Amino acid sequence: MRKVFLILFALLLAGSSPSFATKWLELNPEKVESRSQVIVLGTYNFKSKQKSSKGIFYGRQFQVEKVYKGEAAETITAGLDIYDAGWAEEYQQDGGKFLLFLEKTNEARFLVPIAGPNGMVQVLDDRIISGHEDFYGQILSGEARKPSPPKSNEGGHLLEVLLFSFIGLITFLLIIRFLAREKAKSY
Repeated sequence: MRKVFLILFALLLAGSSPSFATKWLELNPEKVESRSQVIVLGTYNFKSKQKSSKGIFYGRQFQVEKVYKGEAAETITAGLDIYDAGWAEEYQQDGGKFLLFLEKTNEARFLVPIAGPNGMVQVLDDRIISGHEDFYGQILSGEARKPSPPKSNEGGHLLEVLLFSFIGLITFLLIIRFLAREKAKSY
């Protein structure tokens, strides 16, 4: 009886809710900056629809306040490690912002933070609070640009309209030709 109890107890422990996490190696800030293609300051929009990817990142809208490197619009899609969403949302609710160091990867169609939390530097009241304050503080106090305005989609689909029209015209001509041949055969 005791063995049965121990086996059931072991199964109960094994079947309890598992916890998953990703582990990222800590990179030195110089490496994070050199790998980054885009550096921006702003906040995630956690109410936006998330975009999936092949990896552990999903995309969220990110409201860009300042651009330090690369090009970025006022709203971009930035990656977020699926296991970082909870603390990141809480941090922003307390008034925090992120200085994101982003790069393009093969796993996502959007930019993702370099090595997960390494590319998500926490900023509160214009101060770095997540470590390496001197290095990241220099970037934060450095020259920044405003994000570029959103691109207008007017006239942006001209090629698609022309291609669709051309395919429609060809299809119409083939149908007319087929009907003309069938009519000629019926006599």
